[in-house]
Amino acid sequence: MSETLTSVRREPVRLQTGQPRELRIPDLFTGVLSGEPALNPYEAKVRSESETWTKEIAQMSNSMAKILTRANFPYLISLSAPDADAEAFRMGCDWCIWAFVFDDLFDEGIMKDKTIVAAEEMIATLAIMDNTHPPVNRKQYPLRGTLPQVCEQFLAFYGLTIVHDELIASDRATATLEDDPSKMSTGLDVAISDYIDTRRQSIGSYCLFVVVEWAHGIQLPQAVIEHPSVAICERAAADLTWLVNDILSYKKDLAFGVEHNIICLFKRRGFSEQEAVGKTNNLMDERQREWKKAVSELPSWGEKVDHEVRKYLDACRDVARANLYWSFKSGRYLSPEESDRVRKAHVLDLA
Repeated sequence: MSETLTSVRREPVRLQTGQPRELRIPDLFTGVLSGEPALNPYEAKVRSESETWTKEIAQMSNSMAKILTRANFPYLISLSAPDADAEAFRMGCDWCIWAFVFDDLFDEGIMKDKTIVAAEEMIATLAIMDNTHPPVNRKQYPLRGTLPQVCEQFLAFYGLTIVHDELIASDRATATLEDDPSKMSTGLDVAISDYIDTRRQSIGSYCLFVVVEWAHGIQLPQAVIEHPSVAICERAAADLTWLVNDILSYKKDLAFGVEHNIICLFKRRGFSEQEAVGKTNNLMDERQREWKKAVSELPSWGEKVDHEVRKYLDACRDVARANLYWSFKSGRYLSPEESDRVRKAHVLDLA
């Protein structure tokens, strides 16, 4: 999910040519990601309100505003938080759109490849979450100055600490841009385990888990949230999210000469293209098994808490599944025709 707004707009700059070929990919709509997701009934109304508000506060150009509309982040939140009321759903949309626009500054915006300036911006933004910080000039710093308003309801529910933590979690890699292997366009030479850890933390899933937890009014003791089985389910859902993205984005990544993709990483280890997809599928199967085992090993904390645990795990699943459906609908990776062939035939056509 943490792929940026510009991932929907860029034109290929280094198209790799070759013989047309088919790449067999796994059925993505299985296990944790199976089933038809529910939609939030407030999506249409809130989408218009949230996008209009964000375009104004971010001082977007017309071209960027069109990208935001096409990306359709409210659809992602609608699938992630289908039971949220209108107010909570609006907050979730505002947070998600704000986070993506903010992330875009570092990925493809004015702070790309400017490590020191990027770090200063991150520090300044985090400092706002201290309630002793003076008001920010929103004309000079539109995104930074809007953050307190975006997080207002979060603050009331969680307090300053959790919002501060979630801002960091929304893109932990931003603070260490130089060391983040997932943001390197070429020459990717990193341990697979390090790549997995980075993708897990920077994909944005953990942030959305908290958003849905709040939007659905889920109440869990901290000891339950920290239980190993719950943590394994969170990790599995986050990993399934970025693994889906790496598979669906592979064709586009080839076109751009981008190598921060698990398939490319396996190819660098000597595997063929099809074998690399198989290795990626193995990772997905492992996460599916880990989820199932973790759920089976959950202890009982009593009927009331157990019910909340089920709701929270449903939220984690919904976030991962929402990303899958959103990726197909938004067209950020594949055309409608390509998406249809991937979903029905499990084939990705490459050239």
